[in-house]
Amino acid sequence: MSQTNICLNCEHPTSGKFCSDCGQKTDTNRITFKHFIFHDILHGVWHFEKGILFTLKEAMIRPGQAALDYIAGKRIRYYNVFYFILLLIGLGIFIEHLYAEAQLQYSSYTEPDTEAPSATIAMDFIENHIKFFMLLAIPVFSLNTYLLFNKRKFNYSEHIIIFGMLFLGIIVIGLIGNIMAFAEFIKPLSFIVDVGFYFVPIATFVYLINGFYGAFGRDYSLKAFSLRVFIFIILIVVYIRLLTMIIRFFLVK
Repeated sequence: MSQTNICLNCEHPTSGKFCSDCGQKTDTNRITFKHFIFHDILHGVWHFEKGILFTLKEAMIRPGQAALDYIAGKRIRYYNVFYFILLLIGLGIFIEHLYAEAQLQYSSYTEPDTEAPSATIAMDFIENHIKFFMLLAIPVFSLNTYLLFNKRKFNYSEHIIIFGMLFLGIIVIGLIGNIMAFAEFIKPLSFIVDVGFYFVPIATFVYLINGFYGAFGRDYSLKAFSLRVFIFIILIVVYIRLLTMIIRFFLVK
């Protein structure tokens, strides 16, 4: 535990356990696995703090730099990212439930299932356990950033913070796409469904590029940075394919 005479959040001179200007603790630690589990996760679950709108704004506009600010000690204004992710996952499940109910009520036909039975079983399993798989994505993909973007020697837990901030924005983009899907039930606005089909992957890709550049862009040349982002995206595709294959292997007889 380290205590400084300068507040890491607002850079105001301090002389006690809390900054007299912004109120942040002066014993801000480097993020370690123990700190991550017992403070960031448990504290976030049991304490509802201010900063949701600020955290959302930062996650959408400057996620990479916001994560670096948090790691550097500027934390008091931020709502717990991982608790926020849990809230948004719950909201997403609720929206999908409403959409399924609307389909049953308003759709006059059901599109034929063109996927192979094994693929359908795997996708149904993932959908039924979506919260688990979405949370699993954070430590798995954080390992990718830890291996690919390591020039500044951030530890693995700090990479979890970085990708957690990015993942928050990705979920928000997905929620926007889910809401756009409701246009299917309003004939004059049905074109929005097609817009959403392209919006989500394009917006997610652009968002990831912006977030990675904000966090790591200054550490690498444009060529080296682009190569690392390309490898990261390829690894995501590989992981998803492997996950689907493993689920098929264990569930399909």
